[in-house]
Amino acid sequence: MICPHCLKSVDDDVSFCPHCHSYLGSGASSHSEFVFCEGCGARLHPKDRTCPKCGRPAPGILSADSASSDLAAGRTASFPRLSHQMIESELPDLKHDAMTASRTVHEEVDPFATSVLDAGDIAAAERSGESRVAPAATSDDETADPYHKPRRRWVRRLLACLVLVALVGGGVWFVREDPLGVMPTAVSRLKSSASQMFPSRQRAEAGSAGGAAASTAEQPQDEVLTDAQAYQRLVTLYETITAQHDALSQIVDDYNGGFIASDLNRRKSASEGAYAARDALDTAIDELKSLRLADGSAYSQEVQNLLELAGWVRSRVDIYCVSWDISLSFTGDDLPREHQSEILAPLRERAQEDEDAKTSFYAHVNEYKPQQPAA
Repeated sequence: MICPHCLKSVDDDVSFCPHCHSYLGSGASSHSEFVFCEGCGARLHPKDRTCPKCGRPAPGILSADSASSDLAAGRTASFPRLSHQMIESELPDLKHDAMTASRTVHEEVDPFATSVLDAGDIAAAERSGESRVAPAATSDDETADPYHKPRRRWVRRLLACLVLVALVGGGVWFVREDPLGVMPTAVSRLKSSASQMFPSRQRAEAGSAGGAAASTAEQPQDEVLTDAQAYQRLVTLYETITAQHDALSQIVDDYNGGFIASDLNRRKSASEGAYAARDALDTAIDELKSLRLADGSAYSQEVQNLLELAGWVRSRVDIYCVSWDISLSFTGDDLPREHQSEILAPLRERAQEDEDAKTSFYAHVNEYKPQQPAA
């Protein structure tokens, strides 16, 4: 009979085909053996000559005597099925070749060895002075990692530079524009502290107590001033007086923020502005009283006007100085907040005096400004 699977002639009494090993017993037409492609592993019908998926001839139809022309013409019926013995006899001994190649590098091959270096080998190499240096890459393509994107370090450096420039630019802008208005206060406090710590190093400036004192030292007390000299001295003293009145706003702020503070050093620091203004006014008043003008000088009345103007400003500043005297008298466990009413007493008792001095000052400040003598 003819095998329905490989179409070879077989004996009638066999149950399995000796060529393709298919079942030929009763019901062979209804029995289907599982056949799989040896190339891609797809399941084939027993009557398939080639794999419908990869085109490889079905198992059992190839032989060493098969010609390529027969395969191309579809004459595959006489191709016997390859057995495991045939496959092993034709394929090279890959395991033996790999072992032979490995022995060229290592004398002994350990089937359980890994690619991790042994600690003993590393120590022996270090003692013998050997060093393992990785071969230098000839191009960027050889060192490129196909599984990880390269890190763009220049992007991080650029961002860091931009942030640094923004911070520096913002700081410069803040100092120049002073949006919060803190620079004038800081500068005034710095100048006040410097003048108190190093009074001999301060240069005479118009509108300051140091300028008035310097002009006094430069001008002999018994020298009679001409009108031109008197004008320069009176202008300097006028600016000193008005400057101390302008400082009253800062004096009031310092007073409100520290007159009941528990820290004594903080109260002393807050009171420095008031005491410095009063000392500057006292110096200006003493200089005005010591001025010697020529007989019939046009500035005799100017001197009296400035004395009156300085008196009004000093009266206002002195109220806070007296209150500071009371606040600074409480030290240790005797906290000033427990004596708040006593500290504020000068402000309550001299409130009307402060208001009158304020009104008089603003009413005459422009009028009492010294005028340049006529040519």
